[in-house]
Amino acid sequence: MKNTVSSQSLVGQKSGLEILTKYRGAIMGIAALWILFFHEWQLLSTEVGKAAEFENYIKRIGFCGVDIFLFLSGIGLVFAIGKRNIFSFYYRRLKRVYLPFLIVGIIRAVTEKWTSEGFWDNVLCISFYKTNMYSFLWFVPAILTLYLLFPPYYKLFSKASNKLMFTAAMFLIWMTLSLLFRDKLRPDLYGFTNRIPVFLFGVYAGHLTKTHKEPFTKTVWFSLTAVLVSGLYFAYLANFKGIGFIVPTSNCFLPNLLIAVSFPFITAKLLDLLCSIPKAGIIGKGIVKFFSFFGLFSLELYCVQEWLSGKLLAEIADQTPMMKNIAVFALCTIAGFVLYLVVKYFWILVEFIAKLVKSLIKSEKTANK
Repeated sequence: MKNTVSSQSLVGQKSGLEILTKYRGAIMGIAALWILFFHEWQLLSTEVGKAAEFENYIKRIGFCGVDIFLFLSGIGLVFAIGKRNIFSFYYRRLKRVYLPFLIVGIIRAVTEKWTSEGFWDNVLCISFYKTNMYSFLWFVPAILTLYLLFPPYYKLFSKASNKLMFTAAMFLIWMTLSLLFRDKLRPDLYGFTNRIPVFLFGVYAGHLTKTHKEPFTKTVWFSLTAVLVSGLYFAYLANFKGIGFIVPTSNCFLPNLLIAVSFPFITAKLLDLLCSIPKAGIIGKGIVKFFSFFGLFSLELYCVQEWLSGKLLAEIADQTPMMKNIAVFALCTIAGFVLYLVVKYFWILVEFIAKLVKSLIKSEKTANK
């Protein structure tokens, strides 16, 4: 009898993975704004107190937005890899990520008078490995590296009979290598390598999204909440108390991993609940549209924020922190969205010309026959 009631109670419910997919764009927008908050937010609280501590805490751990992106990317790639051949897969990833990175690189090279060597090292992602991963927009070389390695990894992943155990094995291999090379790997690169596990767990979550449609139980939601709370607490210990967790630069390992694999699910569930409230649903939908808008050009927002904010803040140094925040937010939003449109319509134009040329060649061959 209990099993019947339990089964009936699940009828009509959505899978937690389905909810996450539904609100993926909004969650990407939240992550993008959290990264902007981390980089550019001018603290408003000047006095010591709980409000000041909370504001500083949210800003300090804002780089966790990167881990959320990597987790969602791992999910997304599972769906993308089977749609077309491998060359198309790489082309679509490169097309989406590289052009805004290159455009900002060209603009900065001209305005900041980069050397020719420095320009090529940066835009070809060489400086990421050769000099310092933070030389220029480090997330782009990092995600391109993961895109490059994903197809062979997924081929092995797909063949594994127990994909959870395979993922756990890959995690243990990563951990072993991280400890073995802790005195040999350039320290800054741990900012990237420490985030590989969250991407691997994203791939596993992508597999579950494709194969499991049953609703999450209350136990699962409680567990995800506990993981999120633990991650937030560990983030406090790592970033404010200097406590390390196993590997070097551990503030971007365990705390961020726990947050990234739980925050998207909890946030998606809250957004879904808000949208389903009869009289408040319109507010929920408005919130989703707001964050989804920023999710649309999250990469472009990342590419322009530090460069433009640095220039703007130098010009308005005498303004209040709130005015600085409003100005930075407005400028980065406009610039990021414009860059998104430039990239979008550039590729539309390229594909139109390619189709036109293909059509002309085909017509010429037909006429010659």
